[in-house]
Amino acid sequence: MTKLTDFNRTIVALATALGTGSIAIIRISGSNALGLVSENFKGKDLRRVAPNTVHFGSILDNRTVIDKVLVTVFRAPSSYTGEDVIEISCHANPLIVDRIISQLIKSGASHARPGEFTLRAFLNGKVDLSQAEAVSGVIAAKSTSGLSRAIDQLQGGLSDKIGQLKQQIIEIISLLEIDLDFSEENIEIASVEALQKKLDQMISEASRMAMSHNYARLFDGTLKISLIGPPNAGKSTLLNSFLGEERVITSEVPGTTRDIIHENMLIDNTWIRLVDTAGLRNTRDHIEIEGIRRTHAQVAESDLVIFVMDLTIELSEEDKQYTRQTLENIKQNIIIVGNKIDRPRNKQTNAFLNNLGLPVVEVSARSGKGMGDLKMRIMKNIAGGYETFQDEIIVTSLRHRDILNRVSGNLSRAQEALAENKGFECVAIDLRDALDQLGEITGETVTEDILNTIFSEFCIGK
Repeated sequence: MTKLTDFNRTIVALATALGTGSIAIIRISGSNALGLVSENFKGKDLRRVAPNTVHFGSILDNRTVIDKVLVTVFRAPSSYTGEDVIEISCHANPLIVDRIISQLIKSGASHARPGEFTLRAFLNGKVDLSQAEAVSGVIAAKSTSGLSRAIDQLQGGLSDKIGQLKQQIIEIISLLEIDLDFSEENIEIASVEALQKKLDQMISEASRMAMSHNYARLFDGTLKISLIGPPNAGKSTLLNSFLGEERVITSEVPGTTRDIIHENMLIDNTWIRLVDTAGLRNTRDHIEIEGIRRTHAQVAESDLVIFVMDLTIELSEEDKQYTRQTLENIKQNIIIVGNKIDRPRNKQTNAFLNNLGLPVVEVSARSGKGMGDLKMRIMKNIAGGYETFQDEIIVTSLRHRDILNRVSGNLSRAQEALAENKGFECVAIDLRDALDQLGEITGETVTEDILNTIFSEFCIGK
Protein backbone atom coordinates (compact mmCIF):
# COMPACT_ATOMS: atom_id res chain seq x y z
CA MET A 1 0.00 0.00 0.00
CA THR A 2 1.30 3.44 -0.96
CA LYS A 3 1.54 5.94 1.90
CA LEU A 4 1.32 9.60 1.02
CA THR A 5 4.42 10.18 3.13
CA ASP A 6 6.51 7.96 0.83
CA PHE A 7 7.05 10.58 -1.84
CA ASN A 8 10.55 11.57 -0.82
CA ARG A 9 11.59 8.41 -2.70
CA THR A 10 12.89 8.59 -6.26
CA ILE A 11 11.03 5.91 -8.20
CA VAL A 12 11.76 3.94 -11.37
CA ALA A 13 9.71 1.64 -13.58
CA LEU A 14 9.30 0.47 -17.14
CA ALA A 15 6.69 2.75 -18.75
CA THR A 16 6.15 0.66 -21.89
CA ALA A 17 4.88 -2.90 -22.33
CA LEU A 18 7.30 -5.61 -21.25
CA GLY A 19 8.63 -7.74 -24.09
CA THR A 20 11.11 -7.86 -26.93
CA GLY A 21 10.78 -4.94 -29.33
CA SER A 22 12.48 -1.88 -30.78
CA ILE A 23 12.27 0.62 -27.94
CA ALA A 24 11.46 0.54 -24.25
CA ILE A 25 11.04 3.60 -22.03
CA ILE A 26 12.17 3.58 -18.41
CA ARG A 27 10.72 6.39 -16.30
CA ILE A 28 12.37 7.89 -13.21
CA SER A 29 10.71 10.54 -11.02
CA GLY A 30 11.70 12.30 -7.81
CA SER A 31 13.94 14.93 -6.33
CA ASN A 32 17.05 12.85 -7.01
CA ALA A 33 16.08 11.61 -10.51
CA LEU A 34 18.70 13.74 -12.28
CA GLY A 35 21.45 12.76 -9.87
CA LEU A 36 20.71 9.02 -10.03
CA VAL A 37 20.66 8.89 -13.80
CA SER A 38 23.71 11.17 -14.15
CA GLU A 39 25.76 8.76 -12.01
CA ASN A 40 25.14 6.02 -14.56
CA PHE A 41 25.09 8.03 -17.80
CA LYS A 42 28.05 8.66 -20.08
CA GLY A 43 27.34 11.76 -22.14
CA LYS A 44 26.36 15.30 -21.23
CA ASP A 45 26.02 16.27 -17.58
CA LEU A 46 22.26 15.94 -17.26
CA ARG A 47 22.20 18.27 -14.26
CA ARG A 48 23.27 21.13 -16.50
CA VAL A 49 21.16 20.56 -19.59
CA ALA A 50 18.05 22.54 -20.48
CA PRO A 51 14.66 21.01 -19.58
CA ASN A 52 12.60 19.23 -22.24
CA THR A 53 15.71 18.14 -24.15
CA VAL A 54 16.92 14.76 -25.41
CA HIS A 55 20.51 13.52 -25.12
CA PHE A 56 22.37 10.57 -26.60
CA GLY A 57 24.77 8.52 -24.49
CA SER A 58 25.34 5.23 -22.69
CA ILE A 59 24.05 3.72 -19.46
CA LEU A 60 26.91 2.13 -17.58
CA ASP A 61 27.33 -0.56 -14.97
CA ASN A 62 30.59 0.74 -13.52
CA ARG A 63 32.56 1.03 -16.79
CA THR A 64 30.58 -1.55 -18.74
CA VAL A 65 28.11 -0.22 -21.27
CA ILE A 66 24.64 -1.70 -20.72
CA ASP A 67 23.10 0.04 -23.74
CA LYS A 68 23.25 3.10 -25.97
CA VAL A 69 20.24 5.24 -25.02
CA LEU A 70 18.37 8.50 -25.48
CA VAL A 71 17.65 10.36 -22.26
CA THR A 72 14.84 12.93 -22.06
CA VAL A 73 15.00 15.45 -19.22
CA PHE A 74 11.93 17.13 -17.69
CA ARG A 75 12.34 19.54 -14.79
CA ALA A 76 9.92 20.22 -11.94
CA PRO A 77 7.26 21.51 -11.95
CA SER A 78 6.82 21.24 -15.75
CA SER A 79 6.68 17.45 -15.95
CA TYR A 80 4.07 14.71 -15.86
CA THR A 81 4.44 14.15 -12.11
CA GLY A 82 5.38 17.72 -11.17
CA GLU A 83 8.80 16.41 -10.06
CA ASP A 84 12.07 16.03 -11.95
CA VAL A 85 11.44 13.24 -14.45
CA ILE A 86 13.91 11.35 -16.65
CA GLU A 87 12.84 8.99 -19.42
CA ILE A 88 15.43 6.56 -20.77
CA SER A 89 14.73 5.16 -24.24
CA CYS A 90 16.68 1.93 -24.65
CA HIS A 91 16.45 -1.21 -26.76
CA ALA A 92 13.45 -3.26 -25.65
CA ASN A 93 15.36 -6.40 -24.77
CA PRO A 94 14.07 -7.48 -21.33
CA LEU A 95 17.65 -8.25 -20.27
CA ILE A 96 18.72 -4.67 -21.03
CA VAL A 97 15.65 -3.17 -19.33
CA ASP A 98 16.22 -5.25 -16.22
CA ARG A 99 19.91 -4.34 -16.04
CA ILE A 100 19.24 -0.60 -16.36
CA ILE A 101 16.51 -0.65 -13.70
CA SER A 102 18.69 -2.77 -11.39
CA GLN A 103 21.58 -0.33 -11.83
CA LEU A 104 19.36 2.64 -10.94
CA ILE A 105 18.01 0.84 -7.88
CA LYS A 106 21.58 0.03 -6.87
CA SER A 107 22.22 3.78 -7.03
CA GLY A 108 19.31 4.57 -4.71
CA ALA A 109 16.06 4.50 -6.70
CA SER A 110 13.02 2.49 -5.56
CA HIS A 111 10.66 0.37 -7.59
CA ALA A 112 7.51 2.38 -8.42
CA ARG A 113 4.22 0.98 -7.20
CA PRO A 114 1.22 0.59 -9.53
CA GLY A 115 -0.03 4.00 -10.64
CA GLU A 116 2.50 5.86 -8.51
CA PHE A 117 3.60 8.26 -11.27
CA THR A 118 0.01 9.36 -11.89
CA LEU A 119 -0.69 9.49 -8.15
CA ARG A 120 2.20 11.92 -7.78
CA ALA A 121 0.80 13.97 -10.66
CA PHE A 122 -2.50 14.19 -8.74
CA LEU A 123 -0.90 15.05 -5.41
CA ASN A 124 1.27 17.71 -7.07
CA GLY A 125 -1.74 19.37 -8.67
CA LYS A 126 -0.94 18.44 -12.28
CA VAL A 127 -4.34 16.74 -12.71
CA ASP A 128 -7.43 16.28 -10.57
CA LEU A 129 -8.55 12.79 -9.56
CA SER A 130 -11.03 12.28 -12.41
CA GLN A 131 -8.33 13.21 -14.92
CA ALA A 132 -5.87 10.85 -13.23
CA GLU A 133 -8.38 8.01 -13.49
CA ALA A 134 -8.85 8.82 -17.18
CA VAL A 135 -5.21 7.86 -17.82
CA SER A 136 -6.16 4.23 -17.22
CA GLY A 137 -9.18 4.65 -19.50
CA VAL A 138 -7.05 6.03 -22.33
CA ILE A 139 -4.70 3.05 -22.06
CA ALA A 140 -7.49 0.45 -21.86
CA ALA A 141 -9.88 1.91 -24.48
CA LYS A 142 -11.20 -0.77 -26.84
CA SER A 143 -12.74 1.49 -29.50
CA THR A 144 -12.15 4.91 -31.03
CA SER A 145 -15.34 6.19 -29.37
CA GLY A 146 -14.21 4.82 -26.00
CA LEU A 147 -10.82 6.45 -26.50
CA SER A 148 -12.49 9.75 -27.37
CA ARG A 149 -14.55 9.62 -24.16
CA ALA A 150 -11.46 8.88 -22.06
CA ILE A 151 -9.54 11.76 -23.67
CA ASP A 152 -12.47 14.11 -22.98
CA GLN A 153 -12.20 13.16 -19.30
CA LEU A 154 -8.40 13.45 -19.35
CA GLN A 155 -8.73 16.99 -20.72
CA GLY A 156 -11.04 17.96 -17.87
CA GLY A 157 -14.48 17.61 -19.47
CA LEU A 158 -15.95 15.70 -16.52
CA SER A 159 -14.17 17.96 -14.04
CA ASP A 160 -15.83 21.00 -15.62
CA LYS A 161 -19.28 19.40 -15.36
CA ILE A 162 -18.70 18.45 -11.73
CA GLY A 163 -17.37 21.94 -11.05
CA GLN A 164 -20.54 23.52 -12.46
CA LEU A 165 -22.72 21.29 -10.27
CA LYS A 166 -20.63 22.11 -7.21
CA GLN A 167 -20.90 25.83 -7.91
CA GLN A 168 -24.70 25.60 -8.08
CA ILE A 169 -24.76 23.82 -4.69
CA ILE A 170 -22.41 26.42 -3.17
CA GLU A 171 -24.65 29.23 -4.43
CA ILE A 172 -27.71 27.64 -2.76
CA ILE A 173 -25.82 27.09 0.50
CA SER A 174 -24.74 30.76 0.42
CA LEU A 175 -28.34 31.89 -0.05
CA LEU A 176 -29.48 29.70 2.84
CA GLU A 177 -26.78 31.09 5.13
CA ILE A 178 -27.61 34.68 4.20
CA ASP A 179 -31.30 33.99 4.78
CA LEU A 180 -30.49 32.56 8.22
CA ASP A 181 -28.49 35.70 9.07
CA PHE A 182 -31.50 37.91 8.25
CA SER A 183 -34.16 35.59 9.69
CA GLU A 184 -34.82 37.82 12.69
CA GLU A 185 -35.54 40.78 10.39
CA ASN A 186 -38.19 38.83 8.42
CA ILE A 187 -36.38 39.44 5.13
CA GLU A 188 -36.72 36.52 2.66
CA ILE A 189 -33.47 36.10 0.73
CA ALA A 190 -34.08 32.57 -0.57
CA SER A 191 -37.46 31.81 -2.12
CA VAL A 192 -38.54 28.24 -1.32
CA GLU A 193 -40.15 27.92 -4.73
CA ALA A 194 -36.98 29.09 -6.51
CA LEU A 195 -34.82 26.74 -4.42
CA GLN A 196 -37.07 23.78 -5.22
CA LYS A 197 -36.77 24.58 -8.93
CA LYS A 198 -32.96 24.74 -8.73
CA LEU A 199 -32.82 21.49 -6.79
CA ASP A 200 -35.04 19.83 -9.40
CA GLN A 201 -32.59 20.88 -12.12
CA MET A 202 -29.55 19.63 -10.17
CA ILE A 203 -31.16 16.29 -9.31
CA SER A 204 -31.99 15.81 -12.97
CA GLU A 205 -28.46 16.70 -14.01
CA ALA A 206 -26.74 14.42 -11.47
CA SER A 207 -29.09 11.53 -12.31
CA ARG A 208 -28.54 11.98 -16.03
CA MET A 209 -24.77 11.96 -15.60
CA ALA A 210 -25.06 8.73 -13.60
CA MET A 211 -27.30 7.19 -16.30
CA SER A 212 -24.70 8.01 -18.96
CA HIS A 213 -22.54 5.24 -17.48
CA ASN A 214 -24.81 2.74 -19.25
CA TYR A 215 -24.09 4.47 -22.54
CA ALA A 216 -20.35 4.22 -21.80
CA ARG A 217 -20.71 0.44 -21.82
CA LEU A 218 -21.19 0.64 -25.59
CA PHE A 219 -17.46 1.40 -25.80
CA ASP A 220 -15.79 -0.47 -22.94
CA GLY A 221 -16.07 -4.05 -24.22
CA THR A 222 -18.27 -5.32 -21.37
CA LEU A 223 -21.50 -5.84 -23.34
CA LYS A 224 -22.49 -9.49 -23.54
CA ILE A 225 -24.79 -11.27 -26.01
CA SER A 226 -25.77 -14.91 -25.52
CA LEU A 227 -26.75 -17.14 -28.43
CA ILE A 228 -29.33 -19.66 -27.22
CA GLY A 229 -31.91 -21.98 -28.74
CA PRO A 230 -32.61 -25.65 -29.49
CA PRO A 231 -29.81 -28.01 -30.53
CA ASN A 232 -28.83 -27.85 -34.21
CA ALA A 233 -30.59 -24.50 -34.78
CA GLY A 234 -27.31 -23.03 -36.05
CA LYS A 235 -25.98 -21.10 -33.05
CA SER A 236 -22.37 -22.11 -33.63
CA THR A 237 -22.66 -21.40 -37.36
CA LEU A 238 -24.07 -17.98 -36.47
CA LEU A 239 -21.10 -17.35 -34.16
CA ASN A 240 -18.71 -18.28 -36.97
CA SER A 241 -20.59 -15.95 -39.33
CA PHE A 242 -20.26 -13.05 -36.88
CA LEU A 243 -16.53 -13.69 -36.51
CA GLY A 244 -15.88 -14.35 -40.20
CA GLU A 245 -13.97 -17.55 -39.42
CA GLU A 246 -14.56 -21.20 -38.49
CA ARG A 247 -14.06 -20.64 -34.78
CA VAL A 248 -16.46 -23.37 -33.63
CA ILE A 249 -16.87 -26.92 -34.96
CA THR A 250 -20.37 -27.37 -36.38
CA SER A 251 -22.24 -30.59 -37.07
CA GLU A 252 -25.66 -31.82 -38.13
CA VAL A 253 -25.67 -33.94 -34.97
CA PRO A 254 -27.77 -32.23 -32.24
CA GLY A 255 -26.01 -31.31 -28.99
CA THR A 256 -22.52 -30.72 -30.45
CA THR A 257 -21.93 -27.65 -28.24
CA ARG A 258 -21.92 -28.68 -24.59
CA ASP A 259 -19.83 -25.95 -23.03
CA ILE A 260 -19.74 -22.15 -23.16
CA ILE A 261 -17.63 -20.48 -25.86
CA HIS A 262 -16.72 -16.77 -25.55
CA GLU A 263 -15.52 -14.58 -28.41
CA ASN A 264 -15.20 -10.82 -29.00
CA MET A 265 -16.57 -9.08 -32.08
CA LEU A 266 -16.81 -5.50 -33.31
CA ILE A 267 -20.10 -4.07 -34.62
CA ASP A 268 -20.29 -0.38 -35.54
CA ASN A 269 -17.25 0.47 -33.41
CA THR A 270 -18.73 -1.38 -30.42
CA TRP A 271 -16.91 -4.33 -28.85
CA ILE A 272 -19.29 -7.11 -27.85
CA ARG A 273 -18.66 -10.33 -25.95
CA LEU A 274 -20.48 -13.07 -27.87
CA VAL A 275 -21.33 -16.31 -26.08
CA ASP A 276 -22.24 -19.58 -27.82
CA THR A 277 -24.16 -21.91 -25.51
CA ALA A 278 -25.39 -25.47 -25.26
CA GLY A 279 -28.67 -26.31 -27.00
CA LEU A 280 -31.86 -26.06 -24.94
CA ARG A 281 -34.12 -29.10 -24.86
CA ASN A 282 -35.66 -31.64 -22.50
CA THR A 283 -32.97 -34.25 -21.92
CA ARG A 284 -31.76 -36.83 -19.43
CA ASP A 285 -28.11 -36.65 -20.52
CA HIS A 286 -26.32 -35.35 -17.41
CA ILE A 287 -23.64 -33.59 -19.52
CA GLU A 288 -26.29 -31.79 -21.58
CA ILE A 289 -28.19 -30.90 -18.39
CA GLU A 290 -25.05 -29.25 -17.00
CA GLY A 291 -24.55 -27.41 -20.32
CA ILE A 292 -28.14 -26.11 -20.17
CA ARG A 293 -27.64 -24.96 -16.58
CA ARG A 294 -24.59 -23.00 -17.71
CA THR A 295 -26.58 -21.55 -20.59
CA HIS A 296 -29.17 -20.13 -18.21
CA ALA A 297 -26.38 -18.70 -16.02
CA GLN A 298 -24.93 -16.89 -19.06
CA VAL A 299 -28.36 -15.54 -20.02
CA ALA A 300 -28.75 -14.00 -16.57
CA GLU A 301 -25.52 -12.03 -17.10
CA SER A 302 -26.27 -10.93 -20.67
CA ASP A 303 -27.31 -7.54 -22.02
CA LEU A 304 -29.06 -9.13 -25.00
CA VAL A 305 -30.21 -12.66 -25.85
CA ILE A 306 -30.42 -13.99 -29.41
CA PHE A 307 -32.78 -16.97 -29.59
CA VAL A 308 -31.92 -18.99 -32.71
CA MET A 309 -34.56 -21.17 -34.35
CA ASP A 310 -34.36 -23.46 -37.39
CA LEU A 311 -36.98 -22.31 -39.93
CA THR A 312 -36.83 -25.60 -41.87
CA ILE A 313 -38.15 -27.99 -39.22
CA GLU A 314 -41.65 -28.55 -37.88
CA LEU A 315 -42.03 -27.93 -34.16
CA SER A 316 -43.92 -30.36 -31.94
CA GLU A 317 -46.35 -29.02 -29.33
CA GLU A 318 -43.75 -29.92 -26.69
CA ASP A 319 -41.13 -27.87 -28.59
CA LYS A 320 -43.48 -24.89 -28.78
CA GLN A 321 -44.33 -25.05 -25.09
CA TYR A 322 -40.65 -25.37 -24.12
CA THR A 323 -39.77 -22.38 -26.32
CA ARG A 324 -42.56 -20.22 -24.83
CA GLN A 325 -41.53 -21.07 -21.26
CA THR A 326 -37.88 -20.36 -22.00
CA LEU A 327 -38.64 -16.97 -23.53
CA GLU A 328 -41.02 -16.01 -20.70
CA ASN A 329 -38.27 -16.66 -18.14
CA ILE A 330 -35.77 -14.35 -19.87
CA LYS A 331 -35.82 -10.80 -18.50
CA GLN A 332 -33.25 -9.36 -20.92
CA ASN A 333 -33.88 -7.93 -24.38
CA ILE A 334 -34.49 -10.74 -26.87
CA ILE A 335 -34.11 -11.02 -30.62
CA ILE A 336 -35.52 -14.09 -32.38
CA VAL A 337 -33.33 -15.25 -35.27
CA GLY A 338 -35.01 -17.49 -37.83
CA ASN A 339 -32.06 -19.35 -39.35
CA LYS A 340 -31.49 -21.36 -42.55
CA ILE A 341 -33.49 -19.20 -44.99
CA ASP A 342 -31.32 -20.64 -47.77
CA ARG A 343 -33.40 -23.84 -47.45
CA PRO A 344 -37.15 -24.58 -47.84
CA ARG A 345 -39.07 -23.15 -44.88
CA ASN A 346 -41.63 -24.78 -42.65
CA LYS A 347 -44.74 -22.54 -42.72
CA GLN A 348 -45.95 -23.69 -39.31
CA THR A 349 -42.64 -22.78 -37.64
CA ASN A 350 -42.56 -19.40 -39.41
CA ALA A 351 -46.08 -18.61 -38.18
CA PHE A 352 -45.21 -19.70 -34.63
CA LEU A 353 -42.16 -17.39 -34.45
CA ASN A 354 -44.03 -14.43 -35.89
CA ASN A 355 -46.77 -14.84 -33.27
CA LEU A 356 -44.38 -14.69 -30.30
CA GLY A 357 -44.55 -10.89 -30.23
CA LEU A 358 -40.76 -10.41 -30.34
CA PRO A 359 -38.50 -8.97 -33.07
CA VAL A 360 -37.69 -11.65 -35.66
CA VAL A 361 -34.72 -11.39 -38.01
CA GLU A 362 -34.36 -14.02 -40.75
CA VAL A 363 -30.85 -15.07 -41.78
CA SER A 364 -28.76 -17.77 -43.31
CA ALA A 365 -25.83 -18.09 -40.94
CA ARG A 366 -24.10 -20.34 -43.46
CA SER A 367 -24.34 -18.02 -46.50
CA GLY A 368 -24.36 -14.73 -44.57
CA LYS A 369 -27.68 -13.56 -46.00
CA GLY A 370 -29.50 -11.28 -43.57
CA MET A 371 -26.48 -10.83 -41.26
CA GLY A 372 -26.35 -7.10 -41.99
CA ASP A 373 -29.98 -6.73 -40.87
CA LEU A 374 -29.23 -8.74 -37.73
CA LYS A 375 -26.29 -6.51 -36.80
CA MET A 376 -28.46 -3.41 -37.27
CA ARG A 377 -31.14 -4.92 -35.01
CA ILE A 378 -28.53 -5.80 -32.37
CA MET A 379 -27.22 -2.22 -32.27
CA LYS A 380 -30.75 -0.83 -32.17
CA ASN A 381 -31.61 -3.04 -29.18
CA ILE A 382 -28.37 -2.35 -27.32
CA ALA A 383 -28.14 1.37 -28.01
CA GLY A 384 -31.87 2.09 -27.73
CA GLY A 385 -32.42 5.17 -25.58
CA TYR A 386 -28.74 6.12 -25.51
CA GLU A 387 -28.68 8.29 -28.65
CA THR A 388 -29.39 11.39 -26.57
CA PHE A 389 -26.05 11.02 -24.76
CA GLN A 390 -23.92 11.19 -27.90
CA ASP A 391 -22.87 14.85 -27.57
CA GLU A 392 -22.50 14.92 -23.78
CA ILE A 393 -19.73 14.26 -21.31
CA ILE A 394 -20.06 10.58 -20.40
CA VAL A 395 -19.37 9.03 -16.99
CA THR A 396 -17.14 6.03 -17.73
CA SER A 397 -16.26 5.07 -14.14
CA LEU A 398 -18.47 2.90 -11.96
CA ARG A 399 -17.10 4.79 -8.95
CA HIS A 400 -18.22 8.10 -10.42
CA ARG A 401 -21.65 6.68 -11.25
CA ASP A 402 -22.17 5.49 -7.68
CA ILE A 403 -21.08 8.85 -6.28
CA LEU A 404 -23.46 10.74 -8.57
CA ASN A 405 -26.31 8.47 -7.48
CA ARG A 406 -25.48 9.32 -3.86
CA VAL A 407 -25.39 13.02 -4.78
CA SER A 408 -28.87 12.68 -6.29
CA GLY A 409 -29.99 11.14 -3.00
CA ASN A 410 -28.48 14.00 -0.97
CA LEU A 411 -30.16 16.60 -3.17
CA SER A 412 -33.50 14.75 -2.97
CA ARG A 413 -33.29 14.71 0.83
CA ALA A 414 -32.54 18.45 0.80
CA GLN A 415 -35.61 18.96 -1.37
CA GLU A 416 -37.75 16.91 1.03
CA ALA A 417 -36.46 18.88 4.02
CA LEU A 418 -37.34 22.07 2.20
CA ALA A 419 -40.84 20.83 1.32
CA GLU A 420 -41.48 19.66 4.90
CA ASN A 421 -40.29 23.02 6.30
CA LYS A 422 -37.61 21.38 8.47
CA GLY A 423 -35.51 24.52 8.38
CA PHE A 424 -32.72 25.79 6.17
CA GLU A 425 -30.11 24.33 8.57
CA CYS A 426 -31.28 20.78 7.72
CA VAL A 427 -31.36 21.58 4.02
CA ALA A 428 -27.80 22.92 4.19
CA ILE A 429 -26.53 19.72 5.86
CA ASP A 430 -27.73 17.56 2.95
CA LEU A 431 -26.29 20.03 0.43
CA ARG A 432 -22.88 19.97 2.12
CA ASP A 433 -22.96 16.16 2.04
CA ALA A 434 -23.59 16.37 -1.71
CA LEU A 435 -20.69 18.80 -2.06
CA ASP A 436 -18.37 16.41 -0.21
CA GLN A 437 -19.50 13.52 -2.41
CA LEU A 438 -18.70 15.49 -5.58
CA GLY A 439 -15.29 16.28 -4.08
CA GLU A 440 -14.56 12.54 -4.10
CA ILE A 441 -14.74 12.58 -7.91
CA THR A 442 -12.29 15.43 -8.41
CA GLY A 443 -10.20 14.61 -5.32
CA GLU A 444 -10.78 17.47 -2.87
CA THR A 445 -12.38 15.23 -0.23
CA VAL A 446 -10.87 11.86 -1.13
CA THR A 447 -9.31 9.61 1.54
CA GLU A 448 -5.96 7.85 1.39
CA ASP A 449 -7.71 4.45 1.27
CA ILE A 450 -9.71 5.51 -1.80
CA LEU A 451 -6.55 6.77 -3.50
CA ASN A 452 -4.80 3.47 -2.86
CA THR A 453 -7.76 1.54 -4.26
CA ILE A 454 -7.92 3.66 -7.41
CA PHE A 455 -4.22 3.70 -8.23
CA SER A 456 -3.58 0.05 -7.32
CA GLU A 457 -5.56 -0.83 -10.47
CA PHE A 458 -3.07 1.05 -12.67
CA CYS A 459 -0.13 -0.56 -14.42
CA ILE A 460 3.31 -0.13 -12.89
CA GLY A 461 5.04 2.67 -14.77
CA LYS A 462 1.86 4.74 -15.21
